[in-house]
Amino acid sequence: MKHTNMEQLNMFENILPFKLFRKNDPSTSKEAASSAQIGRTRAFVLNLIEEAGPRGTTIKEMTRSHPNIPTSSISSRPNELEKLGLVFYLGDKRDKARVIRHSKYK
Repeated sequence: MKHTNMEQLNMFENILPFKLFRKNDPSTSKEAASSAQIGRTRAFVLNLIEEAGPRGTTIKEMTRSHPNIPTSSISSRPNELEKLGLVFYLGDKRDKARVIRHSKYK
């Protein structure tokens, strides 16, 4: 993933597996969380959002520009990043999709 900023990657590499699933999730989800390498994808998506600048980007735009990455890998990351306070939504939309911005543009 050529867009990955190493500083952002390091921010996510030590996420504990128990933070990747809910208490009520089936055991398969818990097993998957233990083996997931979410950090790289989060860092990649965060970097894409930051590169979009103050104009922001949408999930549609990110998936269109990176068709080799599964849509589900990109689409679930903005919500996670929002919970971490790294991105935000102003409420505007582009092509019927919410615009996501990096928190430095807040």
